[in-house]
Order: sequence, then C-alpha cells, then structure tokens
Amino acid sequence: MKNYRFLFPYLARHKISYALGVVFIFLTNWLAVTIPYHIQVAIDLLTDHLEENQDFLIENIAIVIILAVLMSGVRTLSRVLFFNPGRAIERLLKNEIFSKLNHLQKDFHDHHATGTLISIANNDINSVRRMVGMGVLQVFNIFFALSLTPLKMWEISPSLTLYCAIPVIVTFLIAYRSVHYLRLLVRKRMVDLQSLSARVVGFLSGIDVIKGHQIQGWALREIEKESRELLERSLQISKIRSFLMPILGYTEQILKVIILSVGGVYLLKQELSIGEVTAFLAYATLLSLPFVLMGRIISIFQTGIVGLKSIRRILDQNTPPQDFIHLEIPKREALFQKGIVVKNLSFRYPDSTEMVLKNISFTIRPGQKIGILGKIGSGKSTLVNCLNHYLELEKGQILIDDHDVTELSRKDLRSAIRTLTQDPFLFSDTVVQNIKFGSAHLEKHALVEEVLFQSHLAEEVKMFPARQETLVGEQGILLSGGQKQRLSLARAMYTPCKLLILDNVLSAVDYETERFLLQQIFEKMQAQSILIVSHRVSVLEQVDQILILDQGEITERGSHEELLTRSKYYRSTWDLQQKRGEVA
Repeated sequence: MKNYRFLFPYLARHKISYALGVVFIFLTNWLAVTIPYHIQVAIDLLTDHLEENQDFLIENIAIVIILAVLMSGVRTLSRVLFFNPGRAIERLLKNEIFSKLNHLQKDFHDHHATGTLISIANNDINSVRRMVGMGVLQVFNIFFALSLTPLKMWEISPSLTLYCAIPVIVTFLIAYRSVHYLRLLVRKRMVDLQSLSARVVGFLSGIDVIKGHQIQGWALREIEKESRELLERSLQISKIRSFLMPILGYTEQILKVIILSVGGVYLLKQELSIGEVTAFLAYATLLSLPFVLMGRIISIFQTGIVGLKSIRRILDQNTPPQDFIHLEIPKREALFQKGIVVKNLSFRYPDSTEMVLKNISFTIRPGQKIGILGKIGSGKSTLVNCLNHYLELEKGQILIDDHDVTELSRKDLRSAIRTLTQDPFLFSDTVVQNIKFGSAHLEKHALVEEVLFQSHLAEEVKMFPARQETLVGEQGILLSGGQKQRLSLARAMYTPCKLLILDNVLSAVDYETERFLLQQIFEKMQAQSILIVSHRVSVLEQVDQILILDQGEITERGSHEELLTRSKYYRSTWDLQQKRGEVA
C-alpha cells in the first residue's frame, strides 16, 4: 500500500483524464452488454412472425450496427484518456529521477552501479507507465465487465448464470494462487536485469583494460553467466504463465459448453428461446474476456510494483534541503569576493576510522595561485572533493565569503568553483560540443579556436577526420589520455570562473607540452584564482604559495624559492624530477 500511496499524487495530477476514461470504459461495457440483447430480439423475430415484424427486425439490426460503431469510438477514446496520463507520468518520473541523481552525492553513487541506475530509469519506469496506463484501464474494464455482464445474464436465466459462475470462481482461485509465485519471480527477474545492465556498463567502460589484458573470454563468460541467470528466471515466469494463461483462456470455452448443454435442456423445455441462448453465448464471451486479460494485467501490475520499488530507492533518498535554497542572483555572482578559508579541516570516510585529512588550514584569496604537492595517497583528491563539497563535511570547516559551504546549495557553490580532475569525462559528441558543454546559458565565453590553441590541441584537431565536428566516442574513447585531459582543459578555458581547481590534469602530457599549458593557464585562463594539485614540482613553480601535504597534514608551506631553501623533501623531489626531465 505504501507504493500505491506514493503513486497517488502522480495519478491525481491527471484525475480529470482518468475520470473521463472511467466514464468511457463504463460506456464501452454498457454498449457491449446491450448489443447481445438486440441480437437476441432479432434472432427470436426470425423464428416467430417474421413477416409481421420485418420492420422491427431491421430496426434491431440497425441498432446493433450503430452500437458497434459507437463502441469502437468510445473504446478508442477511453484508451487515449488512460494512455496519455501514463506517458505524462513516465516523463515526470524520468525528470524527477534525473534531478534527484544530480543532487545525490558520492556515497549514494558509490553503492549504486551506473548500469543499475540506467535500468531503473529505463526498464522500471516503463513498467510503471504500463501499470498506470494499460493496467489501470484494464482494472476498470474488468470491474465493469464482471458487474454488468452477470447482471444481464441473471435477467435472462438466474439458474444458468449460477452454473456459469462455477468455472469463473475456480479460475479466479487458480489465478490468485499463481500470482503469489509470479510476484516473487518478477521481483527477482528485475534485480537480475539491473545486475546484468550494471555488468555490461562496467565492461563497456573498461573495454580498453579488457582488451589490453586479453581477458575478452573471461568478460564473455561473466556476461553469459548473468544472461543465463536472467534467462532461467524468465523461463520460470514463462512456465507459470504457460500454466495460467491457458486456464484463463479456456474459461470462455468451458462457459460455452455449459451454456450449450444446460441451455440446450432449457431450450427443449421451452424455458429459454434460441435468441436468449445466443445472447447467453455472447455474454459468455464478454464474461471470459476479463480472465483472458487478467493474465496480462497480473504481469503488468507485478512488474509495475517491482519497478516502483526500484524507483523509490532513488526518489526516497534524502537530499540536503540547502540544495533547493539558492542565493539571489546578485549574491551568487558576487561569491568569492573574499575568497575561501579552510579552518581545521579534518575528514574521514564513513566506512573508515582513519582520518584522511587532519587539521588542514589555509586561505585562497581572489587573484591568488595556490599549489598543493604530495605523494599518491597523501589526501590531495580528498581535499579537492571537500572544497567543492563533493564529500559531506562538518560545519564551520570551509567558508566562502563567510558562507559555510555546507549551508550553500551545491549549484551556488559550483557557480564559483570549477574542478578539473585527472580523469575527465567526455561525452559521445563532437569536439566542439564537448568544449561548449554546460555553457549555453552563459553570455561570456572565449572562441573555440582560441581555447584549442591554449590547450595545445589546435594542430591535432586539424588532423581529425571532421576537425572540430569529429565525434570523440563514449567517454572520449577515440582520444589518447593526454588529448582527453587537454580537451577537458579547453572546456575549462572556454568560460570564466572564480576559482579553478586543477587536480593532476597534466599527468598524461610530456614536459614540453606541460610547460606550454602552464604558460597558457597562468596567463590566459579566465579564472580569478587557481588551485593546482600535482605530484610534479615543475607544475607549481609559478604559484604564489605551495602547500606540501603528507599523510593528510600540511607539513610545510611557502613559495617555490622558500621551499627549495628550507624543505628537504621539496628540494629532493625537485632535483629528482629535474633529472628525469633532462633524460626525457
């Protein structure tokens, strides 16, 4: 019931359409049960005093034709009135899920594979759409059919109606029992489908690794294993349906046998006319039709409820309320006037007891260039993810213009802070569209040709098949690691920002390219302040202040010249990397 209560507000948005749909479904069934009456009258006129009632016969035949045409139109309208809200609810759910996924943070995405989320946003929402469209329509259709049809049958012969009720009740009990097992299997199949989707997306993302290690056979076996489990679950569902569907389908045939045998006796006794027996046969078809549909409806509702539960796994997640409270536009545009202050920042991941960052304190003022140097595992990326509030923090540890970042919406915070990582994400689109991504609402931006030159990509792009219109493939698979990083850098250079954080973005380029890019970053970048995170000392020569991070603590700080003089670690790292650069 919780799932139905969750769905009710979505249904209530289309209450008028659903209400009109119910009215038209009722009219459809009323017309359907009225037609056999006029057929009954027409057949009885054929057998008794035809010449005297020829006009009445023609009148009943005309009425049957008119009612049939009307029923066709009314049935079509009823489907439009139910199916359109289903599509609208599908669209609304997809929009809400996408919005929710944009607000959910790292801890959620760490525990939910991308493939699973894709399956929910596609397969599960489709199953909900079928439930609130076709499913709801058929519920009312079955209700009216099982209420109006027996009433008409009772008017003709109460005793024959009772005989017909026996197979109907037996069929209902069998269907009810089968639904229990079907529900469990459908739920398991949905989980299997999500698991398979997650595995496929994971393998596609790591296709280069699979090829590089020559483990295509292992990957195929893993996919085959997941597919086999999904197949077996689907076959189990098919077995139950193959048992259930014939029983539901043969209900009509059983009813006709009862009507012909018992009704034939009544006909011989002249308790029923030929027309009444014929009408009863027509009503038997109408009575059995809901049971034929019941198999499909059971499946639709089972998959719909399971899909709804999966959808709620996303939509029921708590989202920080501050993410929906935004600064006024002038205040948002004025962010970073004073800069960022980090005060005694300490952090550990929820599933760990070890502190990753310990009492970190520093300031980034407008116009400053700050560098962070540290070994792998020293906490550099964690610090970056705290600054852009990608990770959840305690209050009072990071302030931007006296605003606590934990009390700002992430949209407001990231309007001032832009982060580039060493693993950039590129979309399966053209070079130029990847550069312009996310900038459609901004009036101020650089020229594409200019940022391609600044990112040292101009000459390479000229050699691409379609130049700037060349598709880079999913996640930039058609580009090298260095080209991906430089294209991401071009994207950052395209539009201005207050603080640009570069997290090891030059790790895949050679020293000559690095020097050119550093010159462009420091001289041409449209950012008020820059924070560069690197394990290369050469990257940090031109910054105002360098912070040395070791095991989550700032052990030393100062300019390049100051650290060369007093820091043994910095000087030894500098000497070692200089020698490597000379060799290279």
